[in-house]
Amino acid sequence: MIGATSQQYPLLMASKGIEAIAAWAKDGVKPAATEGKDFFDTGVALVTDKPAEGVESIDTAEGTDLCWG
Repeated sequence: MIGATSQQYPLLMASKGIEAIAAWAKDGVKPAATEGKDFFDTGVALVTDKPAEGVESIDTAEGTDLCWG
């Protein structure tokens, strides 16, 4: 069992969205899917102070530092 929460980054999501819109408006270039995914990943982290082996995560201290980034 793992007790965790996911954390997204609104400023990063917004900046990536604006960059994608600007590229599309300038050259008609749409963002490519993130490697290994079928969508453009704008960032999310699993936050837990009890990490599970083999599951990428950050602790709550790092999550607090990154919460608006």
